[in-house]
Amino acid sequence: MRSIKKSERPVSNTSVFVAKFDGKKTLTLEKFYKKISKRLLFPDYFGHNLDALADCLSDLSWIDPSDVKLFIKNHDRFLEKETEETRSIIQEIFEDVMENPIEEDRSFEVVSVIDDEA
Repeated sequence: MRSIKKSERPVSNTSVFVAKFDGKKTLTLEKFYKKISKRLLFPDYFGHNLDALADCLSDLSWIDPSDVKLFIKNHDRFLEKETEETRSIIQEIFEDVMENPIEEDRSFEVVSVIDDEA
């Protein structure tokens, strides 16, 4: 996962769809499911579980444009109240979706955001 400074983070436009999280405010899987389903406009049938997360992230066909970026500020705190195993599974899902998009012309990327002072 690459990192960028907060000032370098793009905004949503006709080329890219941007979703943002603050890891300090997303400490549990339950909170993450609520936020990601809202921010990435998941369909109503999203099941709030790891399999459903992988399925929805692998598709994202309901989002236009086809370049989707998820920026996580305070990534070191993201899912802090979950087990290491759960955090690893989420990371694996992210990596799999980034490396193996369902559609050739779609892309998904998770990016860690650091403060400009850092």
